[in-house]
Amino acid sequence: MADANMKKAGTGKSALGLVLIAIGIIAIIAAVVWVLMQPGALETLANVAIVAILVIFGIIIIFYAVVALAAIPLYAMKGEQYQEGIDYSMDDVQPVKESSSEDPKNGTS
Repeated sequence: MADANMKKAGTGKSALGLVLIAIGIIAIIAAVVWVLMQPGALETLANVAIVAILVIFGIIIIFYAVVALAAIPLYAMKGEQYQEGIDYSMDDVQPVKESSSEDPKNGTS
């Protein structure tokens, strides 16, 4: 029993999108298989991947080294800040105005 307010929307666009995605995946798999069937392709891809990974790690290490070295003079320039002649004591703590720890709204009953 269909509801009078129900409408049926077409799914043609999404189905076409799924077909295009499937064709794309098949094309990528075919391209990978074709490349791997070429003589020396696997070794070349492995060499390129290894070099790329080493370059990325090298850049990361150099970046962290520069940041670590730059942090030293920044830390030295910053110095420390503190207050003199101030004594904090628990006796100086005042209750919050119009509130009590025994109020139900504060978690105790």
